[in-house]
Amino acid sequence: MQALPGVPLRLLRAVAGVAQCGSAARAAGHLHLSVSAVTRAVLRAEAMLGLALFERGARGMVPTPAGQVLVARVRRAWDELALAQPAAGRGSAARDDTLTRQVTEAMLEALAAVAEARSEGAAARRLGVSQAAVHQALRQLEHASRLHLFERSRRGTRLTDAGERLLLRGKLALAELRIGHDEISAWRGLRSGRVAVGVLPMAGDVLVPQALARLFKAEPGVVATVADGTYEALLHQLRHADVDLIVGPLRGEQAAPEVQEQLLFVDRLVPVVRSAHPLLARGRPRTLRTLLRWPWIGPLPGTPAGAAFERAFAAAGLPAPAVSVQVNSPAVVRSVLCAGEHVALLSPLQIRAEVAAGLLCVLPVPVQGTERPIGIAQRRDGLASAASRALVRELETIARDIAA
Repeated sequence: MQALPGVPLRLLRAVAGVAQCGSAARAAGHLHLSVSAVTRAVLRAEAMLGLALFERGARGMVPTPAGQVLVARVRRAWDELALAQPAAGRGSAARDDTLTRQVTEAMLEALAAVAEARSEGAAARRLGVSQAAVHQALRQLEHASRLHLFERSRRGTRLTDAGERLLLRGKLALAELRIGHDEISAWRGLRSGRVAVGVLPMAGDVLVPQALARLFKAEPGVVATVADGTYEALLHQLRHADVDLIVGPLRGEQAAPEVQEQLLFVDRLVPVVRSAHPLLARGRPRTLRTLLRWPWIGPLPGTPAGAAFERAFAAAGLPAPAVSVQVNSPAVVRSVLCAGEHVALLSPLQIRAEVAAGLLCVLPVPVQGTERPIGIAQRRDGLASAASRALVRELETIARDIAA
């Protein structure tokens, strides 16, 4: 779980309450706090942010434009936390709001740390607090959520289904609050923001690096985090708001229902060998059939590249060749190609530098059926940050250049 926002949840709770009720007095009754406590909380939040969040008048308190931005994010965060709890009663769609009224940063930090470390002791060491503090935070979280969150055994502590659901919603809620803080910074004239992007193998060589370079030039204050891995691993991170978007081959109809995809361009795989391959010494091959007797590197099964690999040979009326290695890493594919006599179907984007350096060669063999859509995957119900939207615009620009 990433670092939590600067304004504590208890202060944000008061800010949202005043925005909803229109005055500190009415919010105090709603939040079960004193008027002075609500007033102090709002003033403290404004001092920490360096902005007025409300306009005060005889008729009450109205959020400023900056306050509206922050309150909108806080409400989205509370909505996420509320989804972790069951309905309040039989036949009711309403949910118990005890969790949103009582949850603290320490509780959510303890939940995430125990989920990762699988024990309270290890979680305490990770957080730099005592084991007793972690245990107390977890007990308070179970009380506030009214859910059984953990199962403890000799093997350690694991989350129940309810605990996993709360962890997911807690991460999404904190992501909303982090974005809200970034948006408030923009109101103060600070050019900052954070974006976390998941990169699938074919997008890591040209598409994402060039887009990030353009983003940093346009928005020098933006901080980017880049994660790579398999689609399944990155999809898990996307669902938990550990990344804001995934860039690479799209899944189309196979995409998860909570994911929204955006097409950037269509990529086509081409046959590639090392520049001194024996095939080239005998004259350039003209058909895919002539490549069958050479060793092949294949993509992992169940991936868009794997499907394109199979379609290429099926379109030519040929059986797919037996592969001596299946790999997801472009770096490994390039190394194996350069060291031996293998053939591979790769995206031209993955080998641009090696071809320019004379290390690899694209064979002029016509190949059909290797098209695969490349684009962006985001959470369908997410509200992207300014930094994420800026990165998407740069990706669109780079994609137009690639497709041209």
